[in-house]
Amino acid sequence: MTVEPDRIQHLLRELAPQVLGSLVRRFPDFAASEDAIQEALLAAAMQWRQGIPENPRGWLIQVAVRRMTDRIRADAARRHREELVVSLAPPDEQLALAAGLESEMSRDDSLDLLFLCCHPALSPSSAVALTLRAVGGLTTAEIARAYLVPEATMAQRISRAKQTVRDAGATFTMPAADEFRARLGTVIQVLYLIFNEGYAVSGGPELTRTDLSSEAMRLTRMLHRLLPEEAEVEGLLALMLLSDARRAARTGEAGELIRL
Repeated sequence: MTVEPDRIQHLLRELAPQVLGSLVRRFPDFAASEDAIQEALLAAAMQWRQGIPENPRGWLIQVAVRRMTDRIRADAARRHREELVVSLAPPDEQLALAAGLESEMSRDDSLDLLFLCCHPALSPSSAVALTLRAVGGLTTAEIARAYLVPEATMAQRISRAKQTVRDAGATFTMPAADEFRARLGTVIQVLYLIFNEGYAVSGGPELTRTDLSSEAMRLTRMLHRLLPEEAEVEGLLALMLLSDARRAARTGEAGELIRL
């Protein structure tokens, strides 16, 4: 039985940050991990039309790890031929990591990835762009349209954000206890900025961007599930849901603003 493309796309968007987080935890190269995830997502979009696998997240992780392993092996061989110092782990070590993959399939790395994207070395605008790309699963073109900038400009902003995180020596781990509260504040701010941009667009002909506000609520729900005892996270989600409750009543048939 053929699977509806919309169902596949919805599932892939939900799983993408979890799979990316799992890959970044194993391989330190954020950009290469993201490329591997995109290849896995493309393969899934083509192959899952005839049926979604029993463990779709595990399927994506295995495919992405194979892509990373192939890339590492190719890089190692090239560097060996050029007599350069090999800075990445040897291929056999990466294969050993992949061999132990099955036992870790249930781990959700989305929260770690969200905190990494909200690193204090980043400006709020860069953190928002990186979060939307890595955790939200939006394409660079979609983020660029939301902020009314050329796609090339947004691609450069995201690339610089990744480089900034790398230069800051960030690792794919949750912050220490003394840093957690400060970093959580940044995460909350970024999520609220995303929601606010969708609730009241800062520029352009549209008054709202429901895709952005909905994405902010999805990410905040994810954060609340993982940190159910955090009152600030619960309060942020409540604020978003309360504000979004009037979504349909805020604009008329022609998209004009309806004042209170």
